[in-house]
Amino acid sequence: MWRRVASLSSLISSSNSSFHGQAACRLTIWESLTTGIAQQAKGVSKEKTPFITFVLGGPGSGKGTQCIKIVETFGFTHLSAGDLLRQEITSNSADGAMILNTIKEGRIVPSEVTVKLIQKEMESNDNHKFLIDGFPRSEENRIAFERIIGAEPNIVLFFDCPEEEMVKRVLNRNQGRVDDNIDTVRKRLKVFEALNLPVINYYSQRGKLYTINAVGTVDEIFEQVLPVFTASELTFKISIPPFLSALLSLTMVALLQPPSFHFVSWTLSCSSKSKKSEKQKQLKRKQIHQSKSTALPFRKSSPTPLLINHKPFTQTKLQALDAVVKDLEASVKNGMNITSEIFSSLLETCYQLKSIDQGIKIHNLVPKTLLRKNTGISSKLLRLYASCGHIESAHQVFDEMSKRNESAFPWNSLISGYAELGQYEDALAIYFQMEEEGVEPDRYTFPRALKACAGIGLIQIGEAVHRDVVRKGFGNDGFVLNALIDMYAKCGDIVKARRVFDNIACKDTVSWNSMLTGYIRHGLLVEALEVFRGMIREGYEPDPVAMSTILSGVWSLKIALQIHGWILRRGNEWNLSVVNALIVVYSNHGKLDRASWLFHRIPEPDVVSWNSIISGHSKRPEALVYFEQMVSGGTLPDSITFVAILSACAHLGFVRDGEQLFSLMRKKYAINPIMEHYACMVNLYGRAGLIDEAFTLIVERMEFEAGPTVWGALLHACSVHGHIDVGEIAAQNLFELEPDNEHNFELLKKIYSNAGRLEDVERVSKMMLDRGL
Repeated sequence: MWRRVASLSSLISSSNSSFHGQAACRLTIWESLTTGIAQQAKGVSKEKTPFITFVLGGPGSGKGTQCIKIVETFGFTHLSAGDLLRQEITSNSADGAMILNTIKEGRIVPSEVTVKLIQKEMESNDNHKFLIDGFPRSEENRIAFERIIGAEPNIVLFFDCPEEEMVKRVLNRNQGRVDDNIDTVRKRLKVFEALNLPVINYYSQRGKLYTINAVGTVDEIFEQVLPVFTASELTFKISIPPFLSALLSLTMVALLQPPSFHFVSWTLSCSSKSKKSEKQKQLKRKQIHQSKSTALPFRKSSPTPLLINHKPFTQTKLQALDAVVKDLEASVKNGMNITSEIFSSLLETCYQLKSIDQGIKIHNLVPKTLLRKNTGISSKLLRLYASCGHIESAHQVFDEMSKRNESAFPWNSLISGYAELGQYEDALAIYFQMEEEGVEPDRYTFPRALKACAGIGLIQIGEAVHRDVVRKGFGNDGFVLNALIDMYAKCGDIVKARRVFDNIACKDTVSWNSMLTGYIRHGLLVEALEVFRGMIREGYEPDPVAMSTILSGVWSLKIALQIHGWILRRGNEWNLSVVNALIVVYSNHGKLDRASWLFHRIPEPDVVSWNSIISGHSKRPEALVYFEQMVSGGTLPDSITFVAILSACAHLGFVRDGEQLFSLMRKKYAINPIMEHYACMVNLYGRAGLIDEAFTLIVERMEFEAGPTVWGALLHACSVHGHIDVGEIAAQNLFELEPDNEHNFELLKKIYSNAGRLEDVERVSKMMLDRGL
């Protein structure tokens, strides 16, 4: 950051004789934040240094809305470059007329004009924390700002949003802007993209850029913004001097920036006897600087001596978090009191990184009394446990919360945690308990409860939750209505799902995708294609989810080719989810040459890509070749991979290979066999005529009761190889598991018929008649 440089030089170790015999203290990054801060802060000038944040993003990216929340939460002064320009336009000045014409042509306003407007506002404001919205939009803007203002920003936020979403938002906002028409908006977006990328790259290289995914609800997007400002907010709350503020900011860069970067762990040496002289030096430097200052009291940057003769090393986000937590543990061990804000910030970071191990360590450091009383910390800890699958720990935190009924947040986290684990009954139990205790649900409660309803497939409970939605005033909330579409579709009532879909006034991409997926799930391809066309007709560009969904339901190669052509025209053919779906489609239609051609042109195939191509070659030896390439390339196979490769071994009659792979799955990859794996193994033995081995696998080696797929594979093998005794056992189990499946009865009749046991054939036929088959 721009202020970190001059203040750090006074702490660099010296080899002068005056330092001999003096005790030197070693300060790591986190120790700088947790030890001696208050004492060091007393000797620092009380002059408030402007803290500048740039907020970048195309028109319609939602940065203005987020700026309002940032201002409300952290007390910044919001300076919108766009608003300042529009104010100038309405003033009827010469500059205003020039600005208006420039905007209409889709060009950037001259940098000096915008910077001077910003400078004027900053000089007239008592606040020292500025949020500059929509500036700089080009390298020229950036250079002009640093030249005129004499400072760089401390933080740069970039709200990343797809072009079509931005166009839709701008056209729907209806704020009466003269430049808000579709042609001008698209022109502005193209100009923005061309000119803003160098700025984004520049600040990214300087470790100041934080990219925010700007698709989602306002609150969901703000959840990503919060951790960025938490570190800077802490520096103001505990009066950390500028050099320590810089260190904390760099620490947060390590936690929140992309995974590969240079992160430095400094060791600083200081002397108690040199403090007075160093303060005098700092005062002198300050006097010299003030004599040369421009309109604002910013210090100028100079090369930091900390980086001299130091080789930075690459560190991931998780490694950086681990280092901070270790320092935190050491500080607590030394008797240091840690503020609730620090615990809250670190738990938020653990949640963002899905780092449960570090979260548990932080949990152990939080005093129990603080955890019970502080709803914010306990809620974030609960959410972390629940989102990482540690539902028992999450529920324990929930039970110990003294004020859990103040907000729906902890309840929502617990419901979500149970639903994500497939424990839908428990999720709904929490929802109804929430209702009994009088906790008001919010718009995030209902989608989680509806997901649980869809999971258990009970439409009556889903309808009850739907009534709660209406009663609580969320009947027109698009976020909730999208969840209702999904619930009704999964519970089997596609008509009600369509009724909800038709009642959504402002459909979004999720609405269309939910309805599309519902029709595909019900095998209603014609209706799905109608929704797909309607989506395009209404101006919604189908995203990869919609494309892959419609492809998964295509039964006609002709339609698949038409959709593939449409995808090619849109330039989305190499999106991973789309190309994976195309591989499956062509494999299912026997076009393995096309499937292989697509697969070999994927730059970095994921596990789904490998599974798709292996499944497509399930009757060919190439399946084993692809599996070997997958493993040698570093992609870890999953449970689905082994279902595909074991199925291939069964079709090819590779018994020994299948046995080795089944053993490898457990020993090397720690994947416990599920029902499908055992069904593949039974099929493997059965096709090879090894009926006894298949039967032994079921009765002696399976850890759970065999299901219809396992017994069905055995019965089919017995019908092929004429094994009566085992066939009767398999059939008897199937008659109990699937009493209405007449195919099982036909297979047993076939076994008896081939053996010439006509009386048994008649007996089975009578059983079928008695059951109404």
